Amino acid sequence: MTAFQHVLVPTDGSKAATRAAEHAIDLTDENGRITALYVIDMGDADYVAVPSDIRETKERIRQKGQNLVDEVRDLAADAGIECETAVVTGIADEEIVAYAEDHGVDLIALGKHGKRDPDKPIIGNTARRVVQESPIPVHTV
Repeated sequence: MTAFQHVLVPTDGSKAATRAAEHAIDLTDENGRITALYVIDMGDADYVAVPSDIRETKERIRQKGQNLVDEVRDLAADAGIECETAVVTGIADEEIVAYAEDHGVDLIALGKHGKRDPDKPIIGNTARRVVQESPIPVHTV
C-alpha cells in the first residue's frame, strides 16, 4: 500500500469525517503528516446572528471548527502521526481544493457525506465537488 507524506483531512464533525481521518492516519507515512481542516461558511453566521452579536457568533463558529480539528489532531497523535490544524473561511469545496494545492498535499481524505447532506445516496455535494475539481487524488470514505 502506498503511504502518503501529507494528507489533508477536511472535517465537519460528521461520522464520515471521523472515518476519513482514521483512514488518513492509516494512509500516512510514519514520517508524514496530516492537516486537519475546518471551513467556516460565514453564511451560517448571517442566518443565526443579529448584527449586534455577529462578532460573538463568528467566534463561536471559529471555536467549534478549532475543536473539530483538534479531535482529528488527537486521533493522529494517538497513532504517532504529526498533525497540523487549520480553520479557514469560505466555500467548503473551493477552500479544500485551494488549501491542498497551496500546501503541498498529496492526498485529500474526506467523508462521502457531511452533516449537511447525510441522506445523499452515494456522495454528498461537497465531496462530489472536491472529487470533480481537485487535481490532487481524493480518498472518500
